[in-house]
Amino acid sequence: MNTRLARLGCLAALILAVTPAASPAGVKRVWAVNDTEKIARENLSSPLAAGNSAWDGTRVKLFGALNEVLAVQVIVEADGEGIRALSLRLPGLKQRGGTAGFAYVPPGVDPTDSVGRPIQLFSLNYMHIPGPATAHWIYRAGTESAPRGTGWQPVQIVPENARSGRGGFPLAVPPSSNQAFWIEIYTGKGRPAGVYEGTIEIAADGRTIRLPIELELFGFALPDENSLNMMVYFEGSQPERYMGRNFDAEFHRFAHRHRVELVHAYDEATIRQALPRFSGTAFTPAERYEGPGEKVGHRFAPATFYGPGRAFETRESARARSDAWMTFLEKTLPGAITFLYLPDEPGPAQYPRLRELADYVHSNPGPGRRLKTFATKQYVPELDGAVDIWCAPPQLYDIARARSERAKGREYWTYNGSRPFLGVPSIEAPAADPRSVAWAAFKEGMSTFFYWHGVHWFHNSQKQGDRRQNVWANPVTFDNRGQPGKEDTGFAYGDGVLIYPGLEVVHPGEDRGIAGPVSTVQLANYRRGLQDHLYLTLARKAGLGNLVDEALRAIVPRVFSEADAKVGWAESGDAYEAMRLQIARALAAK
Repeated sequence: MNTRLARLGCLAALILAVTPAASPAGVKRVWAVNDTEKIARENLSSPLAAGNSAWDGTRVKLFGALNEVLAVQVIVEADGEGIRALSLRLPGLKQRGGTAGFAYVPPGVDPTDSVGRPIQLFSLNYMHIPGPATAHWIYRAGTESAPRGTGWQPVQIVPENARSGRGGFPLAVPPSSNQAFWIEIYTGKGRPAGVYEGTIEIAADGRTIRLPIELELFGFALPDENSLNMMVYFEGSQPERYMGRNFDAEFHRFAHRHRVELVHAYDEATIRQALPRFSGTAFTPAERYEGPGEKVGHRFAPATFYGPGRAFETRESARARSDAWMTFLEKTLPGAITFLYLPDEPGPAQYPRLRELADYVHSNPGPGRRLKTFATKQYVPELDGAVDIWCAPPQLYDIARARSERAKGREYWTYNGSRPFLGVPSIEAPAADPRSVAWAAFKEGMSTFFYWHGVHWFHNSQKQGDRRQNVWANPVTFDNRGQPGKEDTGFAYGDGVLIYPGLEVVHPGEDRGIAGPVSTVQLANYRRGLQDHLYLTLARKAGLGNLVDEALRAIVPRVFSEADAKVGWAESGDAYEAMRLQIARALAAK
């Protein structure tokens, strides 16, 4: 009886702790939501506050497998007074009925040092979106498939130890606004299955609100190796320019924890320098890495990128270069994925040159003939036989043709995104858009997804005027306005920027004081999708084909050439979490 009364007393205290009447002055409401939602800063009436996959009205809920990165958002709504100092803590999680647990350890100087830090805390930074973008290849404004995310949208996931006033704890929240905290938990590999419990502590102007959090950990693990490759183009010169020194090691560790691979062109010298990344030794606790893919090396070693380069200008030079490259690579990195990047997004006038370049390689009597050709192009008859790896834009991705090309031994990939054919990582798009990409890739049997740039901070030469973009202050990151002959292609929000600079020497007022990369809601949801792809792969291998097919019908019924005017994938996080939970329970029961 005393135990029961004690439990009732705890429940009463819990209810008081989260109701507006008992909240500290300045706090209107506190609630939680899954990681596949964007709650605009001015949105104080979201229906998700009543309940969603991560929130039952009083308790934060998570579930997952071993070797998985999980995330949840805690939303603190400010009343008309605002909040002067807001922060969040999660000291740890303890196994119910057991001795295992997760312990919080504060971050150090290097934000990518994840060793012994299964719990990591962040704040979300917001950027203002005044209206739709005009880059028609991403979506067409005014159509049924155009996203409607305007106002102050959450973008960057800022580490808790950032500079004061720039995302570091504590934060100030304007009146009648909300502030989201982002909690990440890496489940690791050795913990027993079960329920893990803890308490989230939210301090608001000197008073504390407590929320219980519960993590259900299943007894199977996600593999370290991805079942879908995601390659993101990376220029190390961009962090050097914006952050003041070379940060290659930090950016590659950071991307690896997100299960994506940062890629660029290599030669023999740069391969030798990067061997620890390809062997996997760069992704070990000794090198400050703990997370998915420990000891798993990179896979992509392109011979060229965004064009064939001068080494392939003539038949003689192309044969010599491809012979030397393939001989070196097959000895040094057997099994690496390499290719010759043909002229980017070619039009008909370039087809003869593409065929010529491809013939230089394909007719080579030496080992260089094994170098595959890659084109950011959908299948066209004029290039039949010249392209080994098609990488079609989503709006021109023909499902039947892709299957036909694969049957002939060729690869058929896709890149970027284009509503309503494939989700986009634009700031104004739902958080589910990047997550849906891996589901679409699984449905169509695709091996690789390519995103054109991860750190497009210094604009390429298409931009007129000053190319030193202030990406923390201006959400427009691709801008063709004023470019002769490009007037119809407009501008885009967040295009090419999945990662932000933690230090800023070009625009010092935007410096976050973080000696490494800063993530985004978009990149986190690409990772969430890549983990979902592993769930689907494990389920298919376990003989759960009917459940997998049901999940695909629920999440991605219409993509690529099967798309119609409306978006053909689920746009709510709850839909994905419901299917992931069904698959998790079925796998755990095997």
